Amino acid sequence: MNPGNSWTTGVLALTDNDSNSAMFSAAGLVPGSSGSSCITVSWSGTVAPSAPVQVYVAPGDATDVPAGGGTGVTPNLNWSVETATGSGIFGSGSSCTSLSGTTIFGNPADTTITSGRMLSDFVAKNAYSPGETTSVSSGWTPTANVTSTRVFRFNYKLASDAPNSAMGASATVRITWEARS
Repeated sequence: MNPGNSWTTGVLALTDNDSNSAMFSAAGLVPGSSGSSCITVSWSGTVAPSAPVQVYVAPGDATDVPAGGGTGVTPNLNWSVETATGSGIFGSGSSCTSLSGTTIFGNPADTTITSGRMLSDFVAKNAYSPGETTSVSSGWTPTANVTSTRVFRFNYKLASDAPNSAMGASATVRITWEARS
């Protein structure tokens, strides 16, 4: 007799502390307008991911609406993403702005339209890819059965050389974190 055989699959579990609210709701931007916001992502998986957590914008999770036939917002918005250890940080308060982290996309110092570092370039990262061709690596590979967190700071600045044709444009972006085994 051989009773009691069983199987259980492992779990990859990423959550964030945004309470289903947006990090940004910026209106009336003019060249040079900028902002930063942070979000904490938590890991509580039972198996280790095979690569660092990837960050991307899934197909259909971004809109960029030009106004009056001009350009959209995303090709004119400098965009950078930084990551740091920490927890419990959400929003744009001093705990976010004083965060010291590692840049994983873009350059927080950019002020003009810079190829490869605009929000449109980040939106083009639209699928999980540990080789970083279609996603951005967070550099964070959580450990199985060890709860851990990372804070992500997102920075934007409307480029000083954004064309007049960008006036009145609007954009939305939904950001995805993903780990796979």
